[in-house]
Amino acid sequence: MMQLFYASTSAYVRKVMVCAQVLGLADAIAWLDSAAHPVERDERIAAFNPLAKVPALRTHHGLCLYDSRVICEYLNTLSQGALFPATGDARWQSLTRQSLGDGLIDAALLAL
Repeated sequence: MMQLFYASTSAYVRKVMVCAQVLGLADAIAWLDSAAHPVERDERIAAFNPLAKVPALRTHHGLCLYDSRVICEYLNTLSQGALFPATGDARWQSLTRQSLGDGLIDAALLAL
């Protein structure tokens, strides 16, 4: 089973959660609540991600992944490319939309 360190307040974690749900993978992930903090590092997260930030995923093979874009790409590969096509213009359009979404999240966080 995959393990995901998360904080319910993180928009990037919610992005991963939506991808997992859409791809039918949510039940294959153990959701591990964490205490992500910019100064006081949660060492449990740091074991997955040297930046000690969420989301941080450990695959069922033990590979540690972090950054929502990387995690969403990984989940996509488990579902034969249902969100991000493997090649062609459709892939680049999907990845560009993901980048737009991340930019909107960044802008919303700055506005807070």
